[in-house]
Amino acid sequence: MISLGLPRIPQRGRIFSSVFIDTFGWGLFAPLAFLYFSYNTGLSFSAIGSAVSAGTLAALPTALLAGWLVDRFSPKAVLVSSNLVTALGYGLYPFASEWTLIAVATFLVMAGDRLYWASWPVIVVDLASGRKLDATYAAVGTIKNFTVATGALASSGLTVVLGHGAADLVLALNVVTSLVAAVLLAGVRIPATRPGPEPGATEEEQENPGRPAPGWRDAFTDHAFTGFCFFFMLLTFAWALPSTILPAYAVEIMELPDWTPALFLGINSVAIMLAQMPVTARVSHVPRQRLIVRSGLIFVVVFTGLYLVTKVPATTAIVVLVPVMLTFTLGEMISLPAANALVASSAPAAIRGRYMSLFQLSWAVSGLFIPLLAGFVLDRGALWVCAAFGGIALLAAIGIQATAYRIAPADRPGPTPRGAKTGAPRPDHPSDEAASLDPEPSESTRPVSTKDVT
Repeated sequence: MISLGLPRIPQRGRIFSSVFIDTFGWGLFAPLAFLYFSYNTGLSFSAIGSAVSAGTLAALPTALLAGWLVDRFSPKAVLVSSNLVTALGYGLYPFASEWTLIAVATFLVMAGDRLYWASWPVIVVDLASGRKLDATYAAVGTIKNFTVATGALASSGLTVVLGHGAADLVLALNVVTSLVAAVLLAGVRIPATRPGPEPGATEEEQENPGRPAPGWRDAFTDHAFTGFCFFFMLLTFAWALPSTILPAYAVEIMELPDWTPALFLGINSVAIMLAQMPVTARVSHVPRQRLIVRSGLIFVVVFTGLYLVTKVPATTAIVVLVPVMLTFTLGEMISLPAANALVASSAPAAIRGRYMSLFQLSWAVSGLFIPLLAGFVLDRGALWVCAAFGGIALLAAIGIQATAYRIAPADRPGPTPRGAKTGAPRPDHPSDEAASLDPEPSESTRPVSTKDVT
């Protein structure tokens, strides 16, 4: 596989090819997903929407089940299963002519999505370490943005040529790409090792290896970690800007042309495609916690700017919104790889799947409330929108500052997190940066948003 600047991790050809193929298929079908049921059923949009929402809500608890499955079996097994479950869900779409079947098909697709995001970040930990985790997550984000965009463009072209008939074709292609990705992932060789006693374990703990294994209780009682997950969930509200907030804000509140939301969403996607990996490399010397806090402050600045542009003429506003959107994209690019790597590299090895599934719930929970909040504040004007979402971002930054350093101390001494290794330097510490940037991981067993792009 051509390098393309991708991180040097074992079997990167299979790993990144599976991401490329899988996400391209999703990009093909995503623009037609909701319309597909309208084309093939006599149901109203409200009935279809309620069925999709019901299936999505029902799949939410599977995130916790996914974490247990990752720890009980293996991240690779769960990752392959996620593609198979997703393919099954999409395979039911042509037969989903009633409300119940739409809800069931949606449930399977979203359950596969939960399995995917509980296992994918964990499998990377077995292949990379240190700041290479951040680089790998950044590479995945870049590939996803590129393939979703190209898939959507291909879908648009097929729709122009085939009309409604394109929906069945792109659905079939989406199922096939999920299956091909599963085959590629099934061939990935993951080191099968069981963690021994922690280097910092007490003599009693080392002499009693049969003591109860860690489980959900350990994850939920790690208050620094659960606090971080809560405040990161608040931070994810800002990610609603390009797709949920800005379209209505620009057209209805600012009275800009109808084509402007697509322009700004395109700027966001293209910027991530071109700059995600260079930006991640450029900030690799900055502690991950600090990057996440800075992103929250960047989002506060963005929403402040979003309010200020309402005070200028429409033509000027369109021009000014370009740097505002690029600033928002910078906040995304510096925080998402850092957050995934921080959680994955800080979680105890035996329950890493549980930790990651709790963290991934940040996106699922915020996704339930963002439409409600967005609808409420958009009805009340620009100040309400920017104050609400900017205030949430500020609260998130403050909370992450208070919790993130406690789960994985970086640039200052701090308490050792529950279950963390104490006998070896942590890759987040500045003194360990050189070792973290080695081309190959020093330990294969050391620790690593929906297939939606975030």
